[in-house]
Amino acid sequence: MSRPGRRAAGWTALAAGLGALAAALVLSLLPARAPADAGTLPPPPAPPAATTRSAAPTAASTAAARWTPRTVSIARLRVAAPVDPAGVTGGGELGVPADPDRLGWWIGSALPGDRRGTVLIAGHVDTARDGRGALYRLADLPVGARIDVAAGDRTVGYRVVARRSYAKSRLPDALFRRDTAPQLALVTCGGAFRDGAYERNVVVYAAPLSYP
Repeated sequence: MSRPGRRAAGWTALAAGLGALAAALVLSLLPARAPADAGTLPPPPAPPAATTRSAAPTAASTAAARWTPRTVSIARLRVAAPVDPAGVTGGGELGVPADPDRLGWWIGSALPGDRRGTVLIAGHVDTARDGRGALYRLADLPVGARIDVAAGDRTVGYRVVARRSYAKSRLPDALFRRDTAPQLALVTCGGAFRDGAYERNVVVYAAPLSYP
């Protein structure tokens, strides 16, 4: 087998890392069975089309698309969680904050306001030391709920369109792509807790309500 390219390897490592978010977690009151899926997933990215030279984006539109997430607010869950930039560790794990009340935005993903790509934000469902995390009830978030992401000095609103539960090694490739339709993906662990880890990842997909 040939060695994968750096980009493909990075996605693989990140997917594995998100599956391993529960390595330090303890059994909580989450249901042992996987949460039911809900809603309709965004369409897959279209094949790349032939491109022509176009005018450069204006300074205003470029700036509007380059805001780093600061806070995720979910009124339905009474959550307002700070967000820290998160890279991939040497062990291939997404370096989300150890504090379960804080979330991590993958620095390789899109930013709120970008016209393409997934804004990928993840967090612990709970930890042995601190208990429940900000995303503890993510599996209960219904389709239609609003999520607000504060970025820079503005806030981008999203509406939940789908919720999915994946085996921890089966996160979809679209989560790590920059050519999808614009979307937000919140990720945490879920399902049964066995052998020191949760068996699944819960992913909530949300579409932007408007652009800043």
